[in-house]
Amino acid sequence: MAGRCLTDRTAESADAGRTEKETRMPDDALAPVAGGATSRAVDRRTLLVGAAGTVAAAAVSAPARAGGRATSVAGPSGRRFDPRLARQLQRALDNALRDPSVHAPGAILHVQSPKLGAWTGVAGLGRVAPATPMRPGDLFRAGSIVKPFVSVVVLQLTESGRLSLDARMPEVLPANVSGRFANAADITVRMLLGHRAGIPDWDSPALDEQVARHQAKVWRVGEFLDLAAAKPPVFAPGTSFSYSNTDYTLLSLVVEQITGHSWRHEVARRVLRPLRLAHTHLPAPGRRSLKGPHAHGYVELDGKAIDVNLDPSFAGAAGGYALVTTVHDLARFLDALLKGRLFRHGTTLKQMLTLAPAQGEGGLVGYGLGIERRALPGGAELVGHLGGAVYRSYVGRLHPTNVTIAFAMTAEDDPTPLLLPAVKALTGTRR
Repeated sequence: MAGRCLTDRTAESADAGRTEKETRMPDDALAPVAGGATSRAVDRRTLLVGAAGTVAAAAVSAPARAGGRATSVAGPSGRRFDPRLARQLQRALDNALRDPSVHAPGAILHVQSPKLGAWTGVAGLGRVAPATPMRPGDLFRAGSIVKPFVSVVVLQLTESGRLSLDARMPEVLPANVSGRFANAADITVRMLLGHRAGIPDWDSPALDEQVARHQAKVWRVGEFLDLAAAKPPVFAPGTSFSYSNTDYTLLSLVVEQITGHSWRHEVARRVLRPLRLAHTHLPAPGRRSLKGPHAHGYVELDGKAIDVNLDPSFAGAAGGYALVTTVHDLARFLDALLKGRLFRHGTTLKQMLTLAPAQGEGGLVGYGLGIERRALPGGAELVGHLGGAVYRSYVGRLHPTNVTIAFAMTAEDDPTPLLLPAVKALTGTRR
């Protein structure tokens, strides 16, 4: 399960959303991976698989997952979404749920670009019992995709002069937080954003199983910090890369320390409302229920498939169950981000998208400030972010096509059987 953490309250906002001057950058203005890292093709079976953990994906029979529906929207020119491409994408969805390695009962796939228009397809079940078909607008928990949202808030604070990326932990966090970690005096905000601090991850397979067995537990941020602080540093600050949810747990505290508000409040005020992401929410700890149509997430525990609904406190700025959203809102967010709409200055976006070499499962070759680059077979690349924690989700920009892709699966599967055929269809004619 990827990501989690604290905090006080959900974004209730007494503050009006600020109006900022927009700096629009070209959609393809993505910085190259620093250090000349080369993209590596990866095996189809392990493209985007996450850490296995002891809580396995739930198995649901293929017949229960068959079928699908789709919706299409024309592009700005009024051109109808290519029906042949729509059929290929729907086939990718249907076939993915029939793949023996996929356990998710259902999936949603959304693609959009100015040239293509928009298309959303679904397959399988959004809920197993009672059997409920997946719907294009279903809400789901997007896991670590919350990290770019948090990164935007941190970078906006640097633009306003309230925070420096080179500030060190003792300068921006109280002693009872920074003092828990060795080398804190050498760890900067920039290192936390890019997973280069060397701070160990508080997450583990054992913790994931504990959470699945006690879904209603409201977690305190101190519990996660204690778990991380009990482990030795992974490396000296700034010398390597290691994905760590603890980095974003700490960043949530930095945001709260600087602004006096919860990180949820600041994400809502600075990102969700300005972009009119009406279907994206950050529930407060203790608020597990979801209103409206939503997809359920499944894991296998003690040999049985269970419907999981974790408390949002096992989430927070690192991911987990903190971010409730739809594929359409995720695509809208990423498109706005890459156009520069969330920053005053184009140089801020450039910093975020300067991807230093990174290594990880799923063809990870670069990580910037809350954003990933993944290399795919055939030379295509994705820039965006992967999410886990019961569901599997993703939002990214596909290069060289400049198509935005967002998907969600109702178990934390390797999405390779869905993503690779979809990418192949989208890159077939360099759309």
